[in-house]
Order: sequence, then structure tokens, then C-alpha cells
Amino acid sequence: MTSSGRRLTLLEHLEELRRRLLVCLVCAAACACWVFPHSGAVIDRLAAPAGKLVFLSPAGAFLIRLKIAVFGGAFLALPILLYQAWSFVVEGLTDGERRPLLWVLPAAYLLFAAGAALALFVVVPAALRFLLDFGTPTLRPLMSVDEYLGFFFFMALAFGLLFQLPIALLFLHRIGVVTRAGLSGYRRHAYLLAFVIAAFLTPGPDVFSQFVLAVPTILLYEVSLLAMALSEPKAAAPAPLPL
Repeated sequence: MTSSGRRLTLLEHLEELRRRLLVCLVCAAACACWVFPHSGAVIDRLAAPAGKLVFLSPAGAFLIRLKIAVFGGAFLALPILLYQAWSFVVEGLTDGERRPLLWVLPAAYLLFAAGAALALFVVVPAALRFLLDFGTPTLRPLMSVDEYLGFFFFMALAFGLLFQLPIALLFLHRIGVVTRAGLSGYRRHAYLLAFVIAAFLTPGPDVFSQFVLAVPTILLYEVSLLAMALSEPKAAAPAPLPL
């Protein structure tokens, strides 16, 4: 529907979709072109916990820098991509459907970035220190840049998704699958589960890294309960008794 209230035809919708997809591609490509010259510095920063890495094909170094540029460009352009997606679907939403999305999309982006940063700069370096300690004088690590960065990005994705916990719980609460009272009753179990997951994802005796993962997870759980309380309709005040 246009701003004047006229409904768009199917062809007009497709034309708008094509235009917005083109804007998304151009923005992502521009961001990737900006990231590519800096991809070497990004690799050096990510490879610091492991030392030197190797590539196993003549084009290996170029391809890994290209991957860094593509993924980095997509992440930098994500706010624009979300805005284009929002602009395309917003006219078909009711006011009640628009209001939650106005904060859900930015919150999901920021939570994902926070989880990925925690994995990249705290959890993965600690896990690598533990895993590499299993080497011996005759058993030395020789890691390819593809496998190493693949491990980095997998952990970043896992932690980014883990940090979507508040949004997932709020959605389940909104559709009636879970209740705030029920989740509050399982608070101790949730705390224990957070530390179990932290111990699993951060191997080794590094208690600090386990706390770094478990404590934010617990805080996200509590934030979810608080958001549920704020989103629940307030009970109407009792009517005064007639005199």
C-alpha cells in the first residue's frame, strides 16, 4: 500500500522487492569492498591466540581474505538490510504487530553482536589455550587458516544465537507456551544449566572463562523475566464499593 492509501498490484510489489534487494546488494558489496583492504589485519587479530597459520592452496590466502570481506561486509550492512526488509513489510502489518518489531530487530542485532564479541575475544582464546596444551615437543600444532577461522566463526554464531535467549523467551511467553511464574520457579535449574553449558563450551579448568559465559547467560534469563513482567497487562484496579 502506498502512502496515499492505494493498494499496490502484484507487479508493483515485485518491482519494489527487486529495488530493495538491489539496494541491499549494493550496500553489502560496498561494505565488503571497504573491509577487504583491512582483512589482513582482521586475520592477524583473530590468529593471535594460535600464532602462525598456513594455507594449503595457491589461492588459499586470497579466498580467506575474500570470505572475511564478504562476512564482514554483510555484518556491517545488516542494519541497512533490516531497514529495507522492514520498509517492505511494514505496510502490511497492523499497529499491534509493528510496535514489537521496532525494538525486536535492533535488540536482536545488538545481542548477536555482544554474543559474537564474547566468543571471539574471551571464550575462543581460552579454549584454544587449553586445547593446544595437549601438544608435546614432537606433536606440534599446524593449523590451516580455513579450519581455524571456521572454528572461530562457528563459535561466534553459536554465542550470537545463545544471546537471543531473551527474544526467544519473550516470543514463547507472548504465544502462551511459557509463563513468567513457571520460568521463575525453575530459576535454580536455569542457573545450573547455564554453568553446565559454560563448562561444555569452555573446555578446561579455566573457571574465569566459564563465569564469563555463565554470568551473562543468567543475566539474560533475568532480563527475560523482567521484560515479561513489563509486557504483561496490569490488573485493573478494583472498583470502589458504593457508599
